[in-house]
Amino acid sequence: MSDARRDEQLWALAETGPRLAACRSIDELTEVGVELARSVVQASAASIARIEHERGLLRVLRNTGQLADWEEEAPEDETYELADFPLLSATAEGARPWFGHLGDPASPAGDAHQELLAAMGMATSISIPIVVGQKVWGELGASRVADLPRYDAIDVAAGQSFAALFAASIQRIQEESELHELAFLDALTGLGNRRALDLRLEQEFSRRLDPVRSIAIVLCDVDGLKRINDLSGHDGGDLVLREVATRISAVAGAYPDSLGARLGGDEFALVLVGLEDAEVAEIAQSLSDGAHDLPLGAGLSCGWASNPRTSVDPDDAMRQARGLLRLADAAQYRAKRLGRGTGRQMGGQPSPEMDGARLAARVTRVATTKLSGVVDVLERLETLVTACCDVFDASAGSVSISVDGGPLVVVSNVANDRLSDPGRQSVEPGATYGLDEFPASRAALGGGAFHADLEAGDGAERGFLATNGHDEMIAAGYRQDERVAWLVEVFGDAMSVPLAAYTSLLEALVALAVEAGAPATPEEIAARLPDGVVLV
Repeated sequence: MSDARRDEQLWALAETGPRLAACRSIDELTEVGVELARSVVQASAASIARIEHERGLLRVLRNTGQLADWEEEAPEDETYELADFPLLSATAEGARPWFGHLGDPASPAGDAHQELLAAMGMATSISIPIVVGQKVWGELGASRVADLPRYDAIDVAAGQSFAALFAASIQRIQEESELHELAFLDALTGLGNRRALDLRLEQEFSRRLDPVRSIAIVLCDVDGLKRINDLSGHDGGDLVLREVATRISAVAGAYPDSLGARLGGDEFALVLVGLEDAEVAEIAQSLSDGAHDLPLGAGLSCGWASNPRTSVDPDDAMRQARGLLRLADAAQYRAKRLGRGTGRQMGGQPSPEMDGARLAARVTRVATTKLSGVVDVLERLETLVTACCDVFDASAGSVSISVDGGPLVVVSNVANDRLSDPGRQSVEPGATYGLDEFPASRAALGGGAFHADLEAGDGAERGFLATNGHDEMIAAGYRQDERVAWLVEVFGDAMSVPLAAYTSLLEALVALAVEAGAPATPEEIAARLPDGVVLV
């Protein structure tokens, strides 16, 4: 071969390393690699094939160059018996490259090589094993037409250099895939893990808005797993978890874009995209009902939540995703409290030891005592909301103002230490909310109250609860004068006293706090807020 062609081989080899290193999948690697290999070994045609040891086959993944009529660049089923290529079917230590030409009776590849060359219309060929680790992964095959020089030992050396770079890229991609599995798969069940769920939700919420494409999460909790572990050991518990995973996986496989995941312990999740609420409810109920035959007497409690994409902000994807997950978590928690086989959340009742009358009397006593001597209406409302948060062990509380029918602006807030939870957001003074988006709040401002939780109530308020990390809220409003209206909100979570029973009480206390206080002007309130906040 001429010096110029040898120089072309060296330049092609120099380009190979960086090009292969940029590939992120085996498919991409073979597509890019076969073209590079053709240049490195100066071939009329080249192919990369994968050895299927368990089936005894050599499967061609990619062809390029001057192909015969029967050859395809990306063949669906071009295979050869591995036994016909003895130098490839040997161990990694014994595999070696070879070259030969048409009509050569001493060809190391035997008759199969001669027949293939003739069928391809080629005169000379080269075969380079691709060895990854301790196993022959596949083969680089290349050939030339009759008017080009026959392959020689220098061509073999160039091909081996390419094969070594190609094998290193295969190993890198396989290791990255294994790391990905370790990072995103649950080792016991093979489902996705919590990281996979978070990533899937973030990706879905980051998509272009599509009002037809809703997102739903079904959360499933295994009933009785602790008892099973105590009586049958963790092998028994693992058996149950794997069986639940099988059922979650079967559902996920029936719906496009779905994902099954184990969140840890006894909790599983199923992400469903584009389904109607009725269908999601049916799936959740079916999982619960079908759990009667789980091993060792286990059961399954399922709750679900859905979020149509019409109000999703793609720039706030993770917070929106977290809110939906909290809605589903609340549903699952309520289902668990109601007992095995419940497929949807139901409203809970205050625990028996809670005496609602005593708590109402206590918050009234604390609030009125602390209000004594306080004149400023804002200070009175701040005192009231603080008293409510203390008595109810609320997760947060706030006082907001609306001036001249304008947006609701948070003036003051009370945040429980539990707000250190990264899933919960503290609503800071100066935060502004359009009343058109929160009709329940608008209605309350004229003098009224409402309750909302993750299951029931105004949809906007439910979404606010979910994205800010609360389970429920009570709110009461009162109009100070023609210009100013106030809104007091008290938020609760699983550690708080159930709030619904105290909605009317809060309404009465807010009216008392405003009526008996000295009216505050919008200008006085604005002076207490961060710079740039507009009340009107």
